[in-house]
Amino acid sequence: MRAVLVLAFALIASFAQADVVLGLVANRGVDETRVDWEPIAQDLALQLGEPVRVLASKDEADLLQRLQSGEIDLLRGSTQLALQAVEAGSGDIFARLVLTGRIAEYRSLLLVRQNGPVTLDELLKRSGQLRYASGSPGSTAGSLIPGYHAFARNNVLPERFFRSVTTGNSEDRFRALIESRVDVATSNSDDLIKLAEKYPRDFKQVRVLWESPKFSYDPLVLRRGLSASRKDKITRFFLDYGRKGAQATREKEKLYYADQLDGFLASTNRQLREVTDLQLYDALFRLTLEDKLAAPSRAEREKTLYRRYDQLSALLGGAR
Repeated sequence: MRAVLVLAFALIASFAQADVVLGLVANRGVDETRVDWEPIAQDLALQLGEPVRVLASKDEADLLQRLQSGEIDLLRGSTQLALQAVEAGSGDIFARLVLTGRIAEYRSLLLVRQNGPVTLDELLKRSGQLRYASGSPGSTAGSLIPGYHAFARNNVLPERFFRSVTTGNSEDRFRALIESRVDVATSNSDDLIKLAEKYPRDFKQVRVLWESPKFSYDPLVLRRGLSASRKDKITRFFLDYGRKGAQATREKEKLYYADQLDGFLASTNRQLREVTDLQLYDALFRLTLEDKLAAPSRAEREKTLYRRYDQLSALLGGAR
């Protein structure tokens, strides 16, 4: 009897360990994100021959911690989240998103209401007057890109320039703008299409004030501790999904309802160089604004920034 119990517990433990967990950053509702991705997760489970569980969260730090602890095996998150995972040695990029229409790049946006500033130049003349909704400080599209391309290049630091700064996901920021709780909100060309479909009446109240250069879409990250065979199966599944086989047309439908996706392209950690460059520029700009910092301390901080940049450049495959 004891031997039977031991065997039963061993089988239960092996089944628990067999679960593959897909972590998702929820750019809209958590439940909505989970439900929309569930059909793809079920297909992945069939391909792997083992259960796949979906975990969605608006908290990127929580998802990163779960990846590092081994609770998450596969992560669809922001570029910044992927960078943190790679830098910590927790995961590696193997693919990136492609949207319907084979769109592989996006632009960050600044949105205003129809009666808001007409141009970025006009906005930049209104220091201390406007309220700003940004992504979290770690968000590439929602914070870092507009923070550098729209503001730092114009010698503006958002938290000093705007009357108030709030943070939230893309839908939260859009709603804050519509409800006149803020005057300027960051978004991106991908989310804007989805928001227009979900809120067609409200969408008519806003317009794009500014757009950034193009950047690669969010990556998919595999936990570094996964076995080589599991990594290979998961990678092949995503790169072929919606493209090959008798179920490709049906898979395209599932991709569209998940995130208006067309499929996935192969990628590597080198994709993150877009972010590391912006991080360095942003940090150096902020350093120049610390006028009370002593020269030796400033020089040491600058060396630290360049040291990390050089380390990341080497980690991500050298100079661009």
